[in-house]
Amino acid sequence: MRFLVAVALASVPVAAAGSDNSLITQFCRTAVNAELQSAGKVPPEGMVEDTCRCFLAEVQDGAGIQAAQATCKAEAAKTYGL
Repeated sequence: MRFLVAVALASVPVAAAGSDNSLITQFCRTAVNAELQSAGKVPPEGMVEDTCRCFLAEVQDGAGIQAAQATCKAEAAKTYGL
């Protein structure tokens, strides 16, 4: 069974992986904007994109979702003074 899963994953086209990244980034942008809006803050230009780029990179490097969120929130707070 593991062999079949590995074969299936290996045969996924690169374009599909790219669209997965796009979907993850879209969800990230929505979440970041919602969190800032609920806090009554307007994100500085580039902050949402930088934060979501960070999140995607962290997850691709093997970080869990919560760890990636914490890392990237802290980085955004430091970079953008929030």
